[in-house]
Amino acid sequence: MTSTQESQEERAKTQRARKRNPAPIVLLVAVVLLAVYYVVIGVSGALRTSTAVPVTGPNAQTGNSMTLRMSVQDIDLTNRVLQANVLPIPHGNLVGDKAGEISKPLRIEVSSGGVTTSVVTFPGQSVVDPTSLTLTLDRGDTSYPFDQPFANFQMSVQNDKTGASVPFELDLSNSARPWVLDATRGSAETQNSRTLVPITVDGHRDVLSVVIVSFYVLAILFTTLMAVVTIGSAILRRKLEFSNVIWLSATLLSFPALRSAMPGAPPIGTTLDFVFLFPCLVLVAIMFVWTGAYMLWRESSVFRRSSFDDDGPSAAA
Repeated sequence: MTSTQESQEERAKTQRARKRNPAPIVLLVAVVLLAVYYVVIGVSGALRTSTAVPVTGPNAQTGNSMTLRMSVQDIDLTNRVLQANVLPIPHGNLVGDKAGEISKPLRIEVSSGGVTTSVVTFPGQSVVDPTSLTLTLDRGDTSYPFDQPFANFQMSVQNDKTGASVPFELDLSNSARPWVLDATRGSAETQNSRTLVPITVDGHRDVLSVVIVSFYVLAILFTTLMAVVTIGSAILRRKLEFSNVIWLSATLLSFPALRSAMPGAPPIGTTLDFVFLFPCLVLVAIMFVWTGAYMLWRESSVFRRSSFDDDGPSAAA
């Protein structure tokens, strides 16, 4: 064998032994995933520090008026209520002699569907403090995580002594994460000597919450798919072991825990549960029961025998 042939064989062995380094690809995938994550964070507004909620419609007021500073504290879709604090800020001749004092008695009424649901009163010549307010939501949590609750209500502000209407401006802020709110103020209407202002508050979850819930759903789906493939291949190869039963039982117990860990997860019974969670639970439960019964039947065969083969010294003799 010549030296040229030997060098060619060595070069061929070197080429066969050389493998492509996967580290750059792994690094590139990690960078892409981080970039996608930061894009989602930026688009979702999760880092937004402002809690102000835009109010569209005829909202500006001047002169002797009030500014109702309403801060949304919680949105409870299960009970379909919106919790908020209301702080009236007087302007003009409604300002009292002391700081934070209102000069005239004030009455704030909130009605929905023609029925008064909340009444807040402030005595004259008193320092006003934030007062809690409860609003009824018109949508529940059945569409989680794509909930879009909204509250339609009418608000009136009047002098509690004379009954005269007091013009007001709505200053709305949102402290209920992960909700994104918008408000619309309509034209005032007069009913029974009261000036009612229709207000609509719409809300939806931010993009980050929806993305996180999607990852949880994908985890449940992929785990179910892995369970089907693993148990199916074990059955076909006749290598079903007790470890498969343990893994299925752990998977069955982990799905409700994953469901409860979702951000802002409501009680079980939403559309997401019927579409994704319940089918996966039923599928894993069927495999668990069948696999457990099969393993129990196979391992209990020793108890069903009427006789045993004697492998002791007497049998050998």
